[in-house]
Formats: sequence, structure tokens, C-alpha cells
Amino acid sequence: MAYNCKVELNGNLGKDAKELESNGKKFISLRVATRDSYPKKEGDKTIWVASEQTLWHDVLVFNPKAIEIAATLEKGDLVEISGTLSYRTFKDESGHDKQQASVIAYSVQKIELNKDTASS
Repeated sequence: MAYNCKVELNGNLGKDAKELESNGKKFISLRVATRDSYPKKEGDKTIWVASEQTLWHDVLVFNPKAIEIAATLEKGDLVEISGTLSYRTFKDESGHDKQQASVIAYSVQKIELNKDTASS
């Protein structure tokens, strides 16, 4: 496993986990939405402001232990993903070469927020 292009994402699933199979091997496909945030000074306080732009990430899960967790995920779940970037080249409808980036996850965790923690 390559660690020279490590990716860590915290975000929400845009749809339920999708189980797929190719060449007899099962894997999971996830669609994860993330938003950046940045600190902003307001008087003596610093608040964190979320970006208005949502970024979407394609995540593929091949690790058997991570598949067990990923298979139970549903739209809206908050997740933490660790993995590497992978690029594949394909031809679009016009015959032009395009590249698609995907995160190949080796770790998938569902994050459960404590209601008391989430409101503070």
C-alpha cells in the first residue's frame, strides 16, 4: 500500500454505501461530501466559518475490515476516511482522455456525535 499520497477526509455520505463486484471481488463505493472551514476573528473571539462550497469525493473500499464497516453506512452518516489517491484515465463521449481521482480507503469509521458535544 502506498503511503506517499495519504488522504484523510471527514465528511458526510451523499448516498447509501453501494456494494459492487468486479472480477469476483466485492468492494464498496462511497460518495463523501466535505466542506472546509476557516477561523475568523469577531472582536475578542475566534469563530470557525464553514465554506459555502461542498466538495465531493469518490471513495472505493477494498480492505475486508473496512468493507464490513462501510457496508453499514447510510446517506447522511458522518465518516472519517483514511486512504490514498488513485487516478484512472477514461475516454469521454467525445473520445477525449479524462482523469478521475478516487480515494482508495484502507480505514473507514462512522463518527457518532454526542448531542451534548455537538451543541457546544
